[in-house]
Amino acid sequence: MSKAKNEKSNIIYEDGFFMGKNDIKIFYRSFEVDNSKSVIVISHGFCESSDKYREFIKILNKNDYSVYIIDHRGHGRSGRLGIDSSQINVEDFNYYVEDLKTFLDSIVVPNLNNRKLYLYGHSMGGAIGALFLEKYNNYFEKAILNAPMMEIDTGKYPKLFSKVVSKLFCMIGLGNKYLFGQGPFTGKSDLKSSGTSSQKRYDSYFNKQLEHKELQTSGGSFNWLNQSFKGIKELFKEENIKNIKADVLLFQAGKDTFVKPEGHNKFISLAKACEFVRIEDAKHEIYTEKDEIFNLYIKKVLEFYESYWKKYVNILAYIQTQIKMTRIFSGNMVRKFLPTNHKLVDYEV
Repeated sequence: MSKAKNEKSNIIYEDGFFMGKNDIKIFYRSFEVDNSKSVIVISHGFCESSDKYREFIKILNKNDYSVYIIDHRGHGRSGRLGIDSSQINVEDFNYYVEDLKTFLDSIVVPNLNNRKLYLYGHSMGGAIGALFLEKYNNYFEKAILNAPMMEIDTGKYPKLFSKVVSKLFCMIGLGNKYLFGQGPFTGKSDLKSSGTSSQKRYDSYFNKQLEHKELQTSGGSFNWLNQSFKGIKELFKEENIKNIKADVLLFQAGKDTFVKPEGHNKFISLAKACEFVRIEDAKHEIYTEKDEIFNLYIKKVLEFYESYWKKYVNILAYIQTQIKMTRIFSGNMVRKFLPTNHKLVDYEV
């Protein structure tokens, strides 16, 4: 574990490892802001790592949010499960969810100190996040699911064909083979087929990949795809979706070539409290898009997370006004405005 404090920005940085399911080492980072108003946990996407979120994390830090993020198993600096260092594989999709719970229980929650806890999940990490919200619904109060992997775009191969082939390959012992058309990291730049239209943001992470072998993930196994289909099936059980307590904001990208909108639309129709925003000109990785998209996106992200605090300030101002108005009366009068069996967050304005 390493720990350092940036005196200029007043951020305490920490990284380290914890043991995930089946004794896989899981890497994490934390960025603690002095007197932060709440904590955001990031669940990244397929073939990504915590390194890809540096700009996004800096913006959250500047807006007084502390951030915690892990490299999911098989990604970044966490333990590998594929046939080589590039391939993404997973024994059971639910292990991603259980790793996240272990991270929260052992690293995040002990440092929460009564602050609010929010989730940000992108793509595969959005599917992991949604499953977590369904299974463990008392952790997060708010969650952003950014282009979540609720229906995989299988490209030229139909969905049914992809399901059958991935299951068959696993049954005959070939589940560890690369998916058709995928393979080891090549080191060749390819903005066109990437998840962003921003050259500068694409290059920023691609150059890091060239420098650090642990970031050079580039394709999945048939077993990963088979497990992903199973995870998505579990996610869409109506009784599971209805179990979500957190307020959810789901972003959909109009030019997404990684996930299909039908999955998002189905989830929205079943979820109890889900706001929906579609950004027509955005590709899959909205959080790395070009400035004209990125800036508006960040504004909406912050508005969603900050809505609680605006409500809190309004409630507090209201209560203080009522208390001033009742000073000439007995203390019992105040209890009409602030019942002893309620918390401030229970009030709506």
